[in-house]
Amino acid sequence: MRLLLLKRGGQVIYSGKLGRNSQKMIEYFEAIPGVPKIKDKYNPATWMLEVSSVAAEVRLSMDFADYYRTSDLYKQNKVLVSQLSQPEPGTSDLYFPTEYSQSIIGQFKACLWKHWLTYWRSPDYNLVRFSFTLFTALLLGSIFWKIGTNMGDANTLRMVIGAMYTAVMFVGINNCATVQPIVSIERTVFYRERAAGMYSALPYAIAQVVMEIPYVFVQTSYYTLIVYAMMSFQWTAAKFFWFFFVSYFSFLYFTYYGMMTVSISPNHEVAGIFAAAFYSLFNLFSGFFIPRPKIPKWWIWYYWICPLAWTVYGLIVTQYGDMEDTITVPGQPNQTISYYITHHFGYHRSFMAVVAPVLVLFAVFFAFMYALCLKKLNFQTR
Repeated sequence: MRLLLLKRGGQVIYSGKLGRNSQKMIEYFEAIPGVPKIKDKYNPATWMLEVSSVAAEVRLSMDFADYYRTSDLYKQNKVLVSQLSQPEPGTSDLYFPTEYSQSIIGQFKACLWKHWLTYWRSPDYNLVRFSFTLFTALLLGSIFWKIGTNMGDANTLRMVIGAMYTAVMFVGINNCATVQPIVSIERTVFYRERAAGMYSALPYAIAQVVMEIPYVFVQTSYYTLIVYAMMSFQWTAAKFFWFFFVSYFSFLYFTYYGMMTVSISPNHEVAGIFAAAFYSLFNLFSGFFIPRPKIPKWWIWYYWICPLAWTVYGLIVTQYGDMEDTITVPGQPNQTISYYITHHFGYHRSFMAVVAPVLVLFAVFFAFMYALCLKKLNFQTR
């Protein structure tokens, strides 16, 4: 057994074998002029601390660290270090083919299980968003009770469209806000575990992104059933599927948008401010308050990169793009609903072949940016 003894300041005053009953260490200190011999049956550890204290150095007018550096023991240790630094003949340096002990797939599985346990042990997060979604669906469903069956004029049609748009916006913003604290807390753990070499950023981020998919699916399922039934939209398989599809990927990209804002911010408070700054822009360029044909040409570029604009497009055109019922339009001749949708909002049903993949791409883009920023940015304070 060996002992490494340091004085205040980290300077070595002894490094060597203890020996039986600490005899080697005792012989070293007793050889120093002026150091008292150890008493019979005295604790060697206590004696060692007493004779090597700062008070002892003052009394002896010496520095134990300087004495050690001029001792034979120091020279022996230097020779030993030099010998041990040379590899044995026929040996090779340690080599690890990868930085981490597990493959990317193995890291992903471990992180997925970790996130599953985290979500399961954090019921307040999912209960809040599930409860808010249920409350929003029932509230808007009761406010706009069976409004889908009343299509007498353009104002009623815009009210129905507004109801669909508002419902998605409410739940989407709530998803964005509720996911930010849990992502921020987990990021602190991620920093520590990545530094320990447990896993890399990519499998961790992908696992958290994947973990949101089933929860948002459950959330969208009961939201769609409640809203669709209470607002009395047309009960056809295709229209219900499109309503579910648009709502699901809208909730998903709002959730990933919240995760992305955390990854580019030092904490979830700043992330909340950053995310809220774009809500008004999402509203303004959604195409509902200001129809696309009326947006100035120098601002139309933002309409096409606004995720909510594609959500509104999908909701309107899938529910009413094929309806031939006649409605009254103030200041204009009577028109069919499909004609009004096309000429007032600028929506075409054939464009759904583009709208559907774009909604998916928005979710993928925000998830990708979350993973990229998590890997490249580090907001650790220590």
